[in-house]
Amino acid sequence: MKVILSLSVFGITLALCQAACFHGGIEMIAGGLIAFCTDPFDGRKHPDGSDWNTEHCIHCQCRAGLSCCTRYGGIAKTTAGCEVYINPETCQYEFYYTDNPFKRCA
Repeated sequence: MKVILSLSVFGITLALCQAACFHGGIEMIAGGLIAFCTDPFDGRKHPDGSDWNTEHCIHCQCRAGLSCCTRYGGIAKTTAGCEVYINPETCQYEFYYTDNPFKRCA
């Protein structure tokens, strides 16, 4: 019972630390001989052992199950008068003035 409780607490702690990640199962075909994961964004199938980046700035791995995490990570802090955006090409935070969205904050 103590082991189950300890594993439950560990699992919850791990989930809270990886708030920008999500996990899924692995699928089997051909009588369990071929394992793959399905990309939740575009539906493509990826073989077990593979890694890929989605166009949504998400990095996914198929390793006996699906694991996907944001590539930009963490919480972005901004100053008053600025807004934060995620650049879809670089997957990095960028900060722009609220009253002039074409000008980057200094």
